[in-house]
Amino acid sequence: MTTLNNSTDKKYEDWGKLKDANPWKEVFDPEEEKEVLLQRVLKEEEFICSKDKDIIDNYNNKVRSKGKGSEFVTSLLPKPYRGNLKDPKLVILSLNPGYKERVKKTMFKMLKLEHQLRFIELAKKNALLEDDSKIIFDDVDIVTDNGYWQDKLSDLISNPEVDASKIGLIQFVPYASEHFDSNSWPKNAELETQKFSVEIIRRLLYKDESTLFLVMRAKKRWEELFKKHNIEIDKQRFLYNDNPICQKISPDNLKEQYKEIVKAFNK
Repeated sequence: MTTLNNSTDKKYEDWGKLKDANPWKEVFDPEEEKEVLLQRVLKEEEFICSKDKDIIDNYNNKVRSKGKGSEFVTSLLPKPYRGNLKDPKLVILSLNPGYKERVKKTMFKMLKLEHQLRFIELAKKNALLEDDSKIIFDDVDIVTDNGYWQDKLSDLISNPEVDASKIGLIQFVPYASEHFDSNSWPKNAELETQKFSVEIIRRLLYKDESTLFLVMRAKKRWEELFKKHNIEIDKQRFLYNDNPICQKISPDNLKEQYKEIVKAFNK
């Protein structure tokens, strides 16, 4: 697997080289048949990058006694990315995937086999940054994600000026939980998979000056990560949601910033 150095030269324009360094190949083996991966999901095996494990276990041990549903559920497939991260016009930066057992486990097991396999296929495609990855909302997504991002993006993707195939999403932590206990997150902790997410962002910063980054949640966490990796925050390209409780990308929630987002799709 290729290793990426923390520099700012033009090698970040090389999409193939970046994909080759993807640490998620350890969890989503490109050679593994989706039927085999599905069986592992139904058995509730652990799905976690080995170099993330110590930090995630440390956090889970801290929050377990609090009983607030803050543990990361590592028996679910991680969802680090979604949509187009090769040449997007908008990249949404959020905190971590949500979790409701009724939706994520109980209802998933009730799905028809073809729908379960569709879910596996999309999860793998997104994590491995396949070139045709897009934000897709279908019946499977509505059931397995409770229609969460379909609702949050509904205003944006219904805008005739917006190309939904040019939207990508990156989670600060790729593992699902009901809540995130910020006080229990180890100080200065950095997941190996977060380092890779930074390289995706770095490449896009150099590749296309029109790409915008919308921080919907975890502003402080993202800024700390950028600072550690010498990424300068350009106020013209990094937009912030002032109401992190609500992740709806709409004129009502984002005000003037919504207009800037729509403009980016016309550049």
